[in-house]
Amino acid sequence: MPRNAAPRRTQFSSCDACRHSRVACDASKFGHQASKATWRGSCSRCSRRKRPCTFECDYKVGIRNESDMQCSASLNESYIRLPESNPAEPLSSQVESAEALLTRWSDDIFHHGFETIFGLLIGRNGCPFVNSPTSNACIPATKLFGRLDTYMDEELSHGYTSEERRQQRGHQIDQSLRCAIQSFAARWLPLVSERYHLAASQVEAIIRDTWRAARKDMLKVINRASYRSILTLYLFAQTPTPVGVSEDEELDGISGSRLRERQRSCQLNGSEVANLTQAYLDLESRAYWAAVMWDTSSSLTLNFRTSLTSGLKGACSEPAWRLARSFLCFEASDEAASRVISAAAVCKLYVWKNIASLKEALREGVDEDGVLFAWNALRDAMDIFKTTIRPLLNNCERRLHFLDQVSRLSWYEVSSQYYLGILVLVDAIEAADRSDLLPGVTEARQDAEHESFNVLKFGVESTYTFHGPGEDPNVASKFDGTTDLPRRPMTASFVAIDPYPHHVVDSVLLMGKVIGRKYRQGKIKQGAYSHLSSTLLDALGQLPQSSKSVQAARANLQRSLHKVDAVWISDAGVRAT
Repeated sequence: MPRNAAPRRTQFSSCDACRHSRVACDASKFGHQASKATWRGSCSRCSRRKRPCTFECDYKVGIRNESDMQCSASLNESYIRLPESNPAEPLSSQVESAEALLTRWSDDIFHHGFETIFGLLIGRNGCPFVNSPTSNACIPATKLFGRLDTYMDEELSHGYTSEERRQQRGHQIDQSLRCAIQSFAARWLPLVSERYHLAASQVEAIIRDTWRAARKDMLKVINRASYRSILTLYLFAQTPTPVGVSEDEELDGISGSRLRERQRSCQLNGSEVANLTQAYLDLESRAYWAAVMWDTSSSLTLNFRTSLTSGLKGACSEPAWRLARSFLCFEASDEAASRVISAAAVCKLYVWKNIASLKEALREGVDEDGVLFAWNALRDAMDIFKTTIRPLLNNCERRLHFLDQVSRLSWYEVSSQYYLGILVLVDAIEAADRSDLLPGVTEARQDAEHESFNVLKFGVESTYTFHGPGEDPNVASKFDGTTDLPRRPMTASFVAIDPYPHHVVDSVLLMGKVIGRKYRQGKIKQGAYSHLSSTLLDALGQLPQSSKSVQAARANLQRSLHKVDAVWISDAGVRAT
């Protein structure tokens, strides 16, 4: 909408859409105050249909630059329509507090980070369950799960639930998802706080407050059977406990890991939808693939049993994994970067599933035939990556500097996660004292140990740039009442905005063990050890420092490095005497 367009007329009793549909408008029940003329909320009906609400609302401007990223069009259609600002207004009228400013930034960080990377994994080239060449390459998770709920709502609208009750329930679901998004993204707010002269203690308090607000809401979310609620539970499960939260407080409530077990009681399927259109089936297939990715990731990194597919033989016998494997069996050719990286992401997950199955076999002491079955399936998956995917990824790597920033970030993500899987595999084999299996992964192990550092260094040195919500680079505004600062885009390293920082933590800790072992064995010298250690510490230093797990990993790595340094100094002293 042009900036100079006239504002929509004020409508106190109903928004225009509800008035034309002759239904009750519930905007007044969700935060509207008659004395607050600039309220920018939405009734639940407009929110579900992804359109602006005219109830007591100024006109809205917030069209992103189409060249900003590959899937900007998809992001603009996201189901959760967050309040947008009017760049023509002074900041004082747009933002009432530092909390409101950082909230808008967290929304934008979420869409550029998690929504972009995850949207590519369930989009046109990333989901092996759907063959739809005309679909979007990037489908944000909020848009996917929101559309599925819209299908459900349309079916249930013919039931006995009143329209007003459905609108109220839909608004509650949206509010919980919004709260989880803000809690999930809050850890990245220190990246932008300095330009607004906000104290670190103030930002840390906001991070803790958003986490507490989200956790308080989770027990209610569990009991709401909706697709958006499933996404809400997942996002909170991926949100780290902030620094400053005591152990007693952490125990006095439900944690992210426990949500996974409680979530089993919340099951959804297409049986509630009478008119199963192909569009609905495609959306549900993408949602199922998203759940398979979440389930497999937890199984690999957190040692949970898989819930959606069976453990030991799931990667070989179940339809989901047979489809994934067939999706990977194509002739190597010079494909577009986005399709290559999406295929690599599918292959990575397939390998992860097989690693998780082998870990389960080793952990639970199954018979040797079962272990060998899982082992052979894993070797087969790794061969697919080596012969089909690796050459294509190498081709993308040679062209990295000519690709757009979304493709570069996606390449970094899939490469780092694949090598993390191999490091986890080796660690599990050594922990189970199965040295007889190690020769079978010697080449893959060496690749992972070397390439993990290369990819991590690439992530530390590469930057991603995006504008904040409603930013206009030509406008200067006051943020602290005394200083005028230019409004400029945010730039951060790939590691700093990695939507899966816990994977970076795992990689760093495992690589720390690798370089410590190599140094003790005399395979690398003290200078190389110091250089590699510095890279690992740089990576942890760029991750969100508000997370307890990040702080613990830094302390753990620094202790290990101090021990090695102490041994080196002691040995040097002995040699000198």
